Amino acid sequence: MAGVAAVAVVAVSYGVYRHASPASAATKYVLANVEKGTLISSVSGSGQVAAQNQVTVTSNASGDITSVLVQDGDQVVAGQTLATIEAADASRAVDNAELALENARVAYDKAVKESENQSASSTVSDVAKAYQAGYNAIVATSIDLPAIFSGLNDLYYTPSHSPYFSDIKLANEVDAAAVTYKEQAGSAFDEARNEYQANFLRYKNISETSSEEEIVALLDETDVILKKLLGSLSGTYSTLDYVEGKLSAVPSVLTSDKSAVSSYVNKVNSDSSSITNALSAIDNAKTAGTSASLSMKSAELSVRQAESSLSDAQIALADHRVKAPFSGLVAKVIAKNGDKANNGSQIATLVTKEQMVNISLNEIDAAKIAKGDKATLTFDAIEDLTLAGHVSNVDLVGSVSQGVVSYSVQIAFDSVDDRVKPGMTVNASIVTDAKQDVLLVPSGAVKTVGGVSYVQILPTTYDAAEGAQGIIPDEAPTNIPVTIGSSNDSEVEIASGLAEGEQIVARTVTSSGATRSTTPTILNSIGGSRAGGNAGAAAGGTFRAVQFSR
Repeated sequence: MAGVAAVAVVAVSYGVYRHASPASAATKYVLANVEKGTLISSVSGSGQVAAQNQVTVTSNASGDITSVLVQDGDQVVAGQTLATIEAADASRAVDNAELALENARVAYDKAVKESENQSASSTVSDVAKAYQAGYNAIVATSIDLPAIFSGLNDLYYTPSHSPYFSDIKLANEVDAAAVTYKEQAGSAFDEARNEYQANFLRYKNISETSSEEEIVALLDETDVILKKLLGSLSGTYSTLDYVEGKLSAVPSVLTSDKSAVSSYVNKVNSDSSSITNALSAIDNAKTAGTSASLSMKSAELSVRQAESSLSDAQIALADHRVKAPFSGLVAKVIAKNGDKANNGSQIATLVTKEQMVNISLNEIDAAKIAKGDKATLTFDAIEDLTLAGHVSNVDLVGSVSQGVVSYSVQIAFDSVDDRVKPGMTVNASIVTDAKQDVLLVPSGAVKTVGGVSYVQILPTTYDAAEGAQGIIPDEAPTNIPVTIGSSNDSEVEIASGLAEGEQIVARTVTSSGATRSTTPTILNSIGGSRAGGNAGAAAGGTFRAVQFSR
């Protein structure tokens, strides 16, 4: 009996010591409640701030720079004068053109009065010959146009013909302005091509014996198409010239395309002159009468030529004022007062106030992104600043580096903050999905074994504040199988298996120096365990086998 009493005393003493003294490595269970909320999924990347558009403004005239009217950092609006170039000669040319136009108008007024005094009955030109010339002009034009339209069609719509001219290549290797110029010229080409296709069908149904009305109608229609085509060709050539000036290495096919377009321009100009002359000849044949009428027409042509000369002189004079092509900021002033400017001399670099960032994403993340997705932007240099943005472009073709495929994603800023400067590092988080009113648990609460997901719960419900600090229970947690849905870096959607408000194990913490939160019993003290044999596992914090219940 004395021996039994001694053992009991020792056991109690040991138990009190074991539970009152720091444990060597106790496992604490941090608890959380199952809550309903919104699950936001996103992908992230980083890059540098850049302006949505940047261009170096150049001069279109030659002469001494008389004034530079902007400084670095100035805000400008589209059409604002950045610098002026000495324009005395250009101004005199305008004065002379205005005087020539005035004289031409006086001569025209005089010819009109003389024509009115003449008899309306006079010998007319050979009408039949004029219409024959008109039909011949249509035939000659119809021989030239198919090759021209085919060549332009290859340039715009056959990627293998001119690979440098694709929208993606222009946007990535030149700038956004090149894409805009191409779209404008291409739209004019499409319009001219559609009208030509209908025009060609009418041409096949006409002959030199067709009525005068049919020939004149086809001449007028062909004249309109040629003018539209000439506008498209001019825009195309200007676009190619712009692209050539921007590329450091000019592909040979670009040079060939420019040469081809130039030859098209010459042919269309020639055909247009033939059509115009044919229409004039027919008009003269029908209306020609007295010499006074012919003089009036000549005077009218002189007026048009003088007007055209004046317009050219005014454009040349306007080129002596270098203007901003769009509203934005002056990033750098290159020229200064007194510099000698030539056609193409750099004056200043402009950037738009609208900003963007390019980030690179792997193929898995890029597949989740769509144009228009919302993004949140933060900045390493400005800790308290968060801006909203949206995906404005996703590369259709990825780039491969060391076997890894990545895609460039462009994010446009929805607002501007003056603290944000080009070149700053931007961290972008792009929202790919948002599920509302779903059950959510912390990511660390869900475990998966053998393709089966589960969470753990404790037999006892604890106060939320106490559970957030961590619990050391007497009983082992129970594994509850769950069906999971979407997830992000911090939360997992629970599709089934749990109810809102249930308390689960969010994570476990193994720490030295922790003490138990319950009063020990003698059986506990001498190494006994609770029913089911899970107390020892709870104290140790490790589960060797997964057992599910509920």
